[in-house]
Amino acid sequence: MGDYGNMSDIALISERNFLYEKLFAELKVSFQFLSPAILGSPFLPKYRMVMIPTGFANPDYSKALPALQRMRSNISDFVQNGGVLTIFGPMVPEHNYDWLPLPLRYVCELSSQNVSPSADECACLLCTSTPECDGYLIAGEGFETVLKDKNERSILVRANYGEGLIVATSVHEFPAAEYIKWALGRARPAKF
Repeated sequence: MGDYGNMSDIALISERNFLYEKLFAELKVSFQFLSPAILGSPFLPKYRMVMIPTGFANPDYSKALPALQRMRSNISDFVQNGGVLTIFGPMVPEHNYDWLPLPLRYVCELSSQNVSPSADECACLLCTSTPECDGYLIAGEGFETVLKDKNERSILVRANYGEGLIVATSVHEFPAAEYIKWALGRARPAKF
């Protein structure tokens, strides 16, 4: 899987990762690992969902942040045209998501949480009610809080933007299969 056809269901901004590869293969979804160096290439296909894994802003783990900042208008267009953008924690002390079209902030604070169920559909991102979190989110205008930590701080937020959706979390775990199916079901193919 992960070929360079006309469209892949999911783009993961990361080097090849066996655990994600296994998850996507089990779900029988097409996927592509995108190195930050090729972001913005006109030769990339359309995607229904783009996932940005934990550690994207920490240079010890990833080289994604400069590429995301350079791609700000592409990211906005992707979501506005129907794509689902799923973002995990940046793993730095603090981060302003200046590359998103809506305001969001992150503060790193490693902790185990006990979360209450939520009626919001995207809460299915969690595989457990006791997730590990790498911080919390401070949602700006346009974002809604879906799940909070024991201190009433946001750990999962969502924002409808144009035809698409931005989902951001500080949960330090893989997304549940149910979430991937749900997100792909609501997404429309868009250029990233």
